[in-house]
Amino acid sequence: MRFLVLGATGRTGVLFVKKALDQGHQVTALVRRPDATVDPRAQIVSGDVTDAAVIATAARGHDAVISTLGNAPEVPSLITDTVRAVITSAKTSGVDRFIIVSAFGVGDSLAKTSFLVRLISRTMLRKKYADKAASEALLRASDLKWTVAYPGPLNDGAVSRYTEITLDEVTKLPVFPSTSRANVADFLLRSAVEDTFVHQIAVVTNAK
Repeated sequence: MRFLVLGATGRTGVLFVKKALDQGHQVTALVRRPDATVDPRAQIVSGDVTDAAVIATAARGHDAVISTLGNAPEVPSLITDTVRAVITSAKTSGVDRFIIVSAFGVGDSLAKTSFLVRLISRTMLRKKYADKAASEALLRASDLKWTVAYPGPLNDGAVSRYTEITLDEVTKLPVFPSTSRANVADFLLRSAVEDTFVHQIAVVTNAK
């Protein structure tokens, strides 16, 4: 398969790109700077991830767009602006499969978190999570075949056993559920290749 990756230079993005390439897929990384450090096996395209025309041109001929973008303090609406651009780009690129990393604690998942996570989500992460929630509202109203991944707090652990269930199925999680970036990358690739969790939010957490 061919993937256009947004956020390919981030810690989760780097792992996704490597895993996809190792498995024989083709990857195009849309980055801000042409000199960005990306796996040399990937094709690099420089441009603005919030520009629908740029995404449409880069995505043409690909099977899916994958976003591992994190929030940027200097652009409070980065995730929302990017998702809006991806939705618009699909009308000309023809690529309607979109998989994005969000976070457990965003939107409707807040009610299913522990007191500690709710406190952090409503204070330190309030603006970041508001941006993510706004982007997901756009996805639900779109024609895209979207999947949203909700990991717990991310860590740099190796690939290990993990659970993946829809948000609706979540009844109980650890007080502070964690997820390795390697497991997130694995889930993103599997969801794209197997075409799973379409129009669903998947909660991805490390298994005990």
